[in-house]
Amino acid sequence: MAHQTTISSLPAYCLLHIFQTLPLRDVINCGRVCKSWHKLIKTKQLWRHVTLNGMRIVDWKKATQNFKKWKTKGLDFFDGNLADFDRVLPTPQLCELLKKLKDQLQYLRFGVLITDVLDFILSSNQFVGLEVLSVELLMTADYLSPHASSVEYFDVGRLGKLHQLRVLRINLDECISYSSFSFSGGLSALSGLKQLRILSLTSLKSNNTYECGFLTNLTELVELQLGDACALPLEAYKSISQLSHLRRLKLISGVCKCSNTTCQCEWVDLIGKLTNLVELDLEFINTIHRLNGSLLKMKKLRMLKVLPLEQNFTPNLTAFSVQDAEESNIPDVLDGLTWLKSLQWGVYCPLEAFDTQNGNSGRLNVDIKDNTGTLTAVKDKQR
Repeated sequence: MAHQTTISSLPAYCLLHIFQTLPLRDVINCGRVCKSWHKLIKTKQLWRHVTLNGMRIVDWKKATQNFKKWKTKGLDFFDGNLADFDRVLPTPQLCELLKKLKDQLQYLRFGVLITDVLDFILSSNQFVGLEVLSVELLMTADYLSPHASSVEYFDVGRLGKLHQLRVLRINLDECISYSSFSFSGGLSALSGLKQLRILSLTSLKSNNTYECGFLTNLTELVELQLGDACALPLEAYKSISQLSHLRRLKLISGVCKCSNTTCQCEWVDLIGKLTNLVELDLEFINTIHRLNGSLLKMKKLRMLKVLPLEQNFTPNLTAFSVQDAEESNIPDVLDGLTWLKSLQWGVYCPLEAFDTQNGNSGRLNVDIKDNTGTLTAVKDKQR
């Protein structure tokens, strides 16, 4: 009779590999199966990086002791939900946990985070080993108070103290703005993050003072995400165009000041110098009709996403029509993008163009359906 392999007969290193792919809740349940598995899940390797995935910490003191004992280097608190404010981490307990683990933490990712916690991290000057800091939504402590102040300012320059950072993502709530004046140097202070490879500041606004010359010094950047794209000065795009290692670029929200027929925005031409890009994401920007020349220079592009600005976002913007979509020469552009695997091209236009009954705005989506580049236009109502 042939020998039958069961999960119990697998060597410990195989079980550890399996456990590492499981959610934390399942790992804990595995520890209740038998004594050998209970002993196995206490292996430090398994707890090097902990993803809570929505699990609540009931006993913060015990959790801190275990993370300290297991030498946990990464904590991921993001559960994918930015709308449930009842799940915001308690500030005192979280700060105490971070204080005890300051010498070993290299990775921190949060969903909704209160500014007091980030202030604690930046003011302590003790998280020098931090390599990844990601905050999906930074909010004020009085985010639910009806008497909340209108705007609170965040001094982004203090992030320049974290010299080991390789990934930095900070997205601010609408009640918080980047300070235009700071003793830390503002955005220019980020030029000291020489090892930074991923930078996301998508909540930058046009009323901020842009000092994006620091980007020139971040020579190791492979991914960059910036907000209010058309408000960035031309010098910023000149700095971006010099990032030879850049592979992924995302620009969000912007209205050029030119007329729709005589747009002369030079930033469109400057991003055409990024010939090594593999992913380009342009969202809610009204300068799509001048993209073709730049796109044709990006021969290595594998993913392209273009969402023009919706008419409702600005009263002076003329709605795009199906004719505008045809004039964009999407098929002609694709002929030159031989490596393209994923395409999302949205054009806001009246639904009457599709012979529908309602007059709401719609979107024409063009998707690559197979490797031959077959295009299909899909109409759907805007949410």
